[in-house]
Amino acid sequence: MEITNNFAPEQKLGSGTFGVVYKGVLKDRMIAVKKLRFIPDIDDKQFKNECELLRRLKHQNIVQLVGFCNETEKVAAKYEGRIVVAEEIHRALCLEFVPNGNLGKFLSEQRHILNWNLCFKIIKGISEGLKYLHDVPINHLDLKPDNILLDDKMIPKIADFGISRLVGTKNTVKTLTPLGTIGYMPPEFIKRQIISKEFDIFSLGVIIIKILTVVMEDQSIYFTDDRECIEHVHSYWKKKLQGMPGYESLEADCKQVRTCIEIAVVCMDEDPRRRPTMKYIVHKLNKLELKEFKAVFPRGTSQRGHLQK
Repeated sequence: MEITNNFAPEQKLGSGTFGVVYKGVLKDRMIAVKKLRFIPDIDDKQFKNECELLRRLKHQNIVQLVGFCNETEKVAAKYEGRIVVAEEIHRALCLEFVPNGNLGKFLSEQRHILNWNLCFKIIKGISEGLKYLHDVPINHLDLKPDNILLDDKMIPKIADFGISRLVGTKNTVKTLTPLGTIGYMPPEFIKRQIISKEFDIFSLGVIIIKILTVVMEDQSIYFTDDRECIEHVHSYWKKKLQGMPGYESLEADCKQVRTCIEIAVVCMDEDPRRRPTMKYIVHKLNKLELKEFKAVFPRGTSQRGHLQK
């Protein structure tokens, strides 16, 4: 493909479970091109139909699919000592380019700049993006910090969604079982390869825990029960926020911290039937955001001057 200089090594951005990502240029616009590892179970028509569906999806918290490639090339290959002509199929997704890298790298390299407002913004954005996908419905099945990208305004965008539709559910199970990130997989998948929306809910819980504890010096501490985990994380953030002079929304933000850690814990329930829906999670987070707004601008004070600045 010309837009990636024929997948030149210097254009490579990274690789994942289902393919390799390259940087490219399309009509003077920077894009990311994911070259998929070809799996023959999905024919050309089905691949095209699924890509057309994914291209119609639009939300600020998912990476936009801007196009796709499905080409068959005739190549010379050696077979049983003879040179034969074989068909080589190339499939690739052209994606919105997101400049600030993935959340996993950010949490490991720049956690020192994490403040609560940014944490909440990322948690809420991921949740809203996942709710949108579940409403389609699309199960992600590989949600983890490395598959969440951050744009130039630190808005999180979920990447690699819909891959299971492009390679087939059976192939997704086969691929995730040996290669996936065990810590983000629910017990029902590890034990019995059960796939459902609750798979993603569990992964979201692990991600929230990661975001909330990555700034803690004792983030690897072992908690004997859920309540101890909630109280420990809440206590840490409360002390951190109290130590910031002139902090205007301490009570509201401490409430956000507690609710986020409570959401994370219930998302990671071993019984998938007890995990909350994304609709419920987003509703809870929206209520928290409204409460913080009211805390910053108490009743009886003018908000107009603040909002116009």
